[in-house]
Amino acid sequence: MGIHHKDGYSADVEGYLVVNGARYRVAKTNAETFVLADPCEVPPGASAELLVIIDGISTADPIEIPAGILGGQRIVPYTVAAPF
Repeated sequence: MGIHHKDGYSADVEGYLVVNGARYRVAKTNAETFVLADPCEVPPGASAELLVIIDGISTADPIEIPAGILGGQRIVPYTVAAPF
């Protein structure tokens, strides 16, 4: 997915929820929730990573999913496991 601006800048952005080695595409995120593009089920209290790749450079934040994820759920509340 490329984002083109009038000054010629572009960025390739990808987001994933990583749980037990499995990757699920994330459509968007903020500091409290993310929106899944791919369906998955995760038990309450699960630990995971929120992986963001921008122009090939990846960052992964450890997160916790207190309420878990039910099948078909798209909007998922989360907390950052290590905020510093």
